Amino acid sequence: MTTLRLGWALLRKDLAIAVRTREVAGLLMLFALLCAVVFAFGFLRQGRAAHEQLPGVLWVTLLFTNTLGLLRLFAPDEEAGALPQVVRSIAGPAPLFWSKAALQLCFSALICAFLAPVVALFLDARVAQPQWVALALALGLVGQALCGALCAGLLTQVRLREVLLPLVLYPLTAPLLLGGVQVAALAMDGAQLAEMQGWLMLMVGFDLLAVVLCPWLFGRASA
Repeated sequence: MTTLRLGWALLRKDLAIAVRTREVAGLLMLFALLCAVVFAFGFLRQGRAAHEQLPGVLWVTLLFTNTLGLLRLFAPDEEAGALPQVVRSIAGPAPLFWSKAALQLCFSALICAFLAPVVALFLDARVAQPQWVALALALGLVGQALCGALCAGLLTQVRLREVLLPLVLYPLTAPLLLGGVQVAALAMDGAQLAEMQGWLMLMVGFDLLAVVLCPWLFGRASA
């Protein structure tokens, strides 16, 4: 209960800062929009958008945007000098990890809700089975938030973390990216659940492992 209360308090504090400053959410949405525009024009073919590129464009843009948000995930606590005190609290580092993972998930969900219709509009795409795309996006965002919070936390005191974070995070979350792209591609073609089940199970299994391993590794590294 102490972990839950402290984690919720840290999350409310971070959300209050984000709402008051609005810098992170605004920059992330602007970056996502610019990426979507660049990709849309890049895939123009004889004046027509290549709608079959939607899965790759959507997931790659989300990955890049989430990485940008991770670079600022621990910044408020680090700049205030409160990071060591929070890690050494009575509940240990677990509340800090879960609050940051939840904060990253909130940012990711906000960006995804904004980005998905924008990409579909720019690429003139129609998805026959949008519910499975939504499920894959939810699974992918959860896994990326957990792994991202772990990587960002471990690299907080490391020089050149802006360079190292993508090098560590992208290979780690490759199963989510691969599964999400495949599910989106199959859903666009109107495939049935049986054809997507393997990819969805891969993403579920990845998230279950992340729920167990990421907080444990964060706690071990912060001890």
